[in-house]
Amino acid sequence: MNDDRSAFLRLYDESGRGLDRDTVLRRPGIDERTRALLGLAMVAARCEDTEVPAHVRRCVAQGLGRSEVGEALLQVYCYAGVYAGLSSFTAARATFDAMEAAGELPPALAAVRNPPAPSTTVADRTADGARMRRTLFGDENVDRNEREADDFMNLFWSITHDFCFGNIWSRPLFERPLRSQLCLAIASAAGQVGAVDRHVRSALRGGVSGARIGEIFILAGALASAANGRAAFERALQVFDELGV
Repeated sequence: MNDDRSAFLRLYDESGRGLDRDTVLRRPGIDERTRALLGLAMVAARCEDTEVPAHVRRCVAQGLGRSEVGEALLQVYCYAGVYAGLSSFTAARATFDAMEAAGELPPALAAVRNPPAPSTTVADRTADGARMRRTLFGDENVDRNEREADDFMNLFWSITHDFCFGNIWSRPLFERPLRSQLCLAIASAAGQVGAVDRHVRSALRGGVSGARIGEIFILAGALASAANGRAAFERALQVFDELGV
């Protein structure tokens, strides 16, 4: 059993003892800037709009402004749906506007500088998205899905390659490991156990450690749902066992 696996199991035991919110927010396993974004993504994915302002303010306290918050909420839009995306964007905008009016938002954080994905046509984004999907999930996984797909499933995959992988995942502001962590945050907070499985595999392929994955699920247990956090741990352990991590 390697060090990442051992650390992950220790985190699993700790989560069973019930860590309170303040303790979790002081844990050293996630840097403060990343934790601010992950926490925001978790409450946004659960459509907890009244919680969004506090998390936006935590992001600002870590030097993250409209650009970074907006990029994280685009990931929520992709993986938790249009309503979660729109409602959290609306709540975040109101928070930024109030902070700016009160002189609490530095000018550098007030600006929106979010470069789009490099491909501008649907055909190019779809092709780029298909390649991105293979990078994230591996040729074997994608080849199996393609063999099993029919015209009906290809309605889903064509939109997914264009919007999710060719657009959101291809946007340059965030690196892939951060996007993987946001996906893990969204899936664990929202109780999307099947998505936890996929994103654990993708995160490991992208260099996210088992210990960091565990920390994200502990954060989800504190900020979202203890049951969802534990379910995410259990599914991740199954993936670890399958992959021999």
